[in-house]
Amino acid sequence: MVGTAYIEWVYNFYAGVYDVVFERFFKAGRHSAVAELAPKPGERILEVGVGTGACIPLFPTNVHFTGIDLSQGMLDEAHEKSRVEGWKHVRLLKGDATKLDFPDDSFDAVLAAYFITTVPDPRAVVQEMKRVCRRGGRLVFVNHFMAPNTFINDVELALAPLLWRVGWRSDLKLPDFLRMTNLHPERVQLVDRLGLWRTLYCVNHKNAAGPEEEKPKRTFIPQALRRWGKRLATVRMRKTERVRD
Repeated sequence: MVGTAYIEWVYNFYAGVYDVVFERFFKAGRHSAVAELAPKPGERILEVGVGTGACIPLFPTNVHFTGIDLSQGMLDEAHEKSRVEGWKHVRLLKGDATKLDFPDDSFDAVLAAYFITTVPDPRAVVQEMKRVCRRGGRLVFVNHFMAPNTFINDVELALAPLLWRVGWRSDLKLPDFLRMTNLHPERVQLVDRLGLWRTLYCVNHKNAAGPEEEKPKRTFIPQALRRWGKRLATVRMRKTERVRD
């Protein structure tokens, strides 16, 4: 698994083309997440992993919006948008989401949009989100979690080592995420028909984290390929038996 410094380098590299390449795929999920968060006038909103600021235009200007990101390149893009649009309600800061530089209970709601699978330690990020959000506040996520479809699931597992190298992980299962973070979402909504992206709406109960994530053992031949190899072998064996009969 790659480290924080590597992830920062990757997203600095993506910064100039991120919106052009990725935003067409993420737009619907961002709208869904902000609708779930339902910001109210005067509320203090934090977005962890604000990136290029793609979610900011979806918020009303009568909130106090703070966005943090580890990548200075992504933040530079967000700062330029803020300058052009004249956003006076927006504050953008460089920071590590596992070590947020805010006092406890600083925000009414915290958003993580397409962010949890870009960090090496999602458990630590969520605990910091809980800490800086007031009790009873909202924690909203939109993210990729492993698909329920077995074939897609196996493809995601097989590609996981490669995808980490390009800045995100494809092997995070929703039950594992909820277990390690001790989150209990009140609503889970599908963003797409295949179930690749989902929004989670949670109320912040300030509860402790769950057990640390169990890191899957990586082998030379991914487990998914071995599993499909066994399935193909079983099919061939059955065909052979039929021919003999």
